[in-house]
Amino acid sequence: METEYRAIELDNAELRQSQQAGFIGEVAGYAIIWDTPSTNLPFTEVIQSGALDGVDTSKTLALFNHDFANVLGRVDAGTLKLNADKKGLHFVLQIPDTTLGHDVYTQIKNGNLKGLSFRFTVAPNGEHWKNINGTATRVISKIATMREISIVSVPAYDDTSVEVTRSFKEFTEAQIIKQKMLIALETYEDMD
Repeated sequence: METEYRAIELDNAELRQSQQAGFIGEVAGYAIIWDTPSTNLPFTEVIQSGALDGVDTSKTLALFNHDFANVLGRVDAGTLKLNADKKGLHFVLQIPDTTLGHDVYTQIKNGNLKGLSFRFTVAPNGEHWKNINGTATRVISKIATMREISIVSVPAYDDTSVEVTRSFKEFTEAQIIKQKMLIALETYEDMD
């Protein structure tokens, strides 16, 4: 299983002052929004509602820029809360009263940090490809693991995963073969 990264904008995130000692504030929003087509990939991707059912997120971390040296929170410490609801995967992150915490919180407040990304692996048979209105669409129905979410400076999709690239190529080639066969059948029928 290849590790993949996906990102969304933090446009709808909420920033609040913290009422707890040791924390300067909290940020809350959605790390994943179900059944919403992705952007910035060479194809469309949709993560279906229920894709996280049964996934153990008890050790999921909140990082800055996917760097394990820059931990902002974690589920098992109670500083990161994750809740899969009808809209998606909601998170609430308590920002620690540390140099990193102050920097990240200030940068979010100032609008300089605008992205949230998450790292995951797809379960075996947890994806399939469809052609929707002429667009190759990867539908993820089951995620195997989700190790972390990250507040990121550049919310970009990592489309370099060998596994995803290979399955996208196979889907595209199958669509081309299908089109060629349909043209050949039409030509054959016209000859009758």
